[in-house]
Amino acid sequence: ITIVELVCFIVINNRYLISETLRLHPPLPALLRKCNKDYKVPNSDLIIEEGTMLGILVSSIHRDPEIYPDPDVFDPDRFTEENIATRHPMAFMPFGEGPRICIGN
Repeated sequence: ITIVELVCFIVINNRYLISETLRLHPPLPALLRKCNKDYKVPNSDLIIEEGTMLGILVSSIHRDPEIYPDPDVFDPDRFTEENIATRHPMAFMPFGEGPRICIGN
């Protein structure tokens, strides 16, 4: 085995590196969803009406400093089990989420 093969194996199999890369460069930078029933946003008077189209900027969520401190810094340790547990489950969705998530996920 060569050093290049070893490095490739380590990188390909290191989910932290891959997840951090996908956080910084999501293949799907935005999602479109249609609201299927009226929804009152918690702690506000805002109601999203049924049928409203919503745009979700995944790239903005992935670079939000309240979710990911120093968001422009490449830090694979953001994806240790301990760090993942501190975030909302929808804070990382490079392939979308819900019934229309990428089939390759």
